[in-house]
Amino acid sequence: MPPGPGLVSERALARTYHSHSYADAYDAVEDYRRVTRYASEQPQEGSSAVSSALELPRGRIRPWLNGSKPNPVHAIETARNYGWLNCTYDDPEFDPLNTLVASVFSGGSITVDNYQPSFPLDDEGNHVVDALELADVEYTVVDDRDGRADEIRPTTDGTVLGRVLAVLGAPTGPKAKQHLSLPDYLEDAPTAVREQFVDAYLEHRAVNYRGKDTLCIQEQRNREYLTDLADLLNDVADGGVALRERNIVITADASRRLGAVN
Repeated sequence: MPPGPGLVSERALARTYHSHSYADAYDAVEDYRRVTRYASEQPQEGSSAVSSALELPRGRIRPWLNGSKPNPVHAIETARNYGWLNCTYDDPEFDPLNTLVASVFSGGSITVDNYQPSFPLDDEGNHVVDALELADVEYTVVDDRDGRADEIRPTTDGTVLGRVLAVLGAPTGPKAKQHLSLPDYLEDAPTAVREQFVDAYLEHRAVNYRGKDTLCIQEQRNREYLTDLADLLNDVADGGVALRERNIVITADASRRLGAVN
């Protein structure tokens, strides 16, 4: 089940950060709020008095009293401003996130060190561009990549977006070496959410099978992931999808039902 109230909780987002001072990065959020609340109620007290009253190191809280914020606090505020925090299936802000999660699985990536997402730029009708524009996230196109395909990378608040996508279940780091599983939120998602995920996935991974309308997805992934993906596609297509060895084959009729071919 999705963590916390809604699909992206404060706690889960904060825990994408690592802190030298806290075993749980969300504790930094709670301490920051305690400090700023106490300081607003006792404006005459300096950092030494606040430190003593709350039993927190003065060196830790002094920057907070001077306007600095822990990184998890900044991420939470940014996610809230975009409408991502505690979003639900019915919220319009969730739609582009769903597309971007599917796009990470099917062709994109999120770096391990700073959660920077990037996505392949297709020649036609790119769902990623539409999703980023719908989310009001700025992006840049990275070309001249030594023969590799062009990429789209979110710029402003891109790393916060990457953390939100990771909370939703998108993998970080190289996918080929991981034991992948589909996002938990798909299990209980409405049909429209599952259809949207599949639509974005097929855009990056589906290829024509032997020149026919039959489509094929070739993935170097763990068997459990391939089985679950085939089951999802088969459910959304109302039949006609099968996993054969390491290839997922989508019949011509199923491909048409999915809107992947004319």
